[in-house]
Amino acid sequence: MTLVQHPLASLICGNIDNTHREANIVFNRLSNTISNFSRKLLSLELIDEDDRELAPFYARNIIEGACSALLGRYDFFRLLSVYKVQSSSNYDITKRSNIALQWKGDILAATKPKEDMWNPENKLSDYDRALLGNHVGELLWKPGYLALTDFLSSHSMRKTDWVDKLEMKDENQFFEMSKTEAGKLFSAFSKGVHYEFLINSDSIYDATTVQDYVIRMVQLIAELGLVSHYSGILVNSLPKEDAIQYFQETEELIKRWHLRTD
Repeated sequence: MTLVQHPLASLICGNIDNTHREANIVFNRLSNTISNFSRKLLSLELIDEDDRELAPFYARNIIEGACSALLGRYDFFRLLSVYKVQSSSNYDITKRSNIALQWKGDILAATKPKEDMWNPENKLSDYDRALLGNHVGELLWKPGYLALTDFLSSHSMRKTDWVDKLEMKDENQFFEMSKTEAGKLFSAFSKGVHYEFLINSDSIYDATTVQDYVIRMVQLIAELGLVSHYSGILVNSLPKEDAIQYFQETEELIKRWHLRTD
């Protein structure tokens, strides 16, 4: 049965029509994961303790799935290498895979970049390919953000709160804030999943706090998804107007959930 895709999944994964069979399998899998967990997350009643305990697990799956899909849209080799290893008859789920996707390394840079990132004397190992690393920021996120804001200023589009807030930044603020926010939210959801607190988790993960984290997470990855379609270098890119439509549909869903859970 084909799952009807959530607008957030469509925004992140884009137009999945690659001729590469295995790429289609991977992106469809990620799209289904984002859709499934987004629907589960936005059906929760945060006043209920059982629902509130599930929220960090759902949210972490969404942010990891979304970032993996965005990573794969510019680095096919990285994503498909993981897929091929996991498809191998020798793959053992009880062992840590040397090629597994890592939040620190694949999504956030594992090391601090050199001050002069494009110095001709730098070694190949000095060039970081992390999704929210500074090199990809210069090549993908900042130009994509500028292209988006240029498009919005030259076209008559329906303005919403999220669009207005996005336009208030410049390209450097957009990238740096996205990188920082991604790290904070992943850490917050991870703590909720692993239950590392020795104190009562309800004092930290109350309904208001969880609601705030969820809204911030969805807005963050929706913004990254939107900008990705304006970068000009990612596969599966949507027509610009379609990307904005999915972005605004996601915003409306979050607003309705906010009102219901407030």
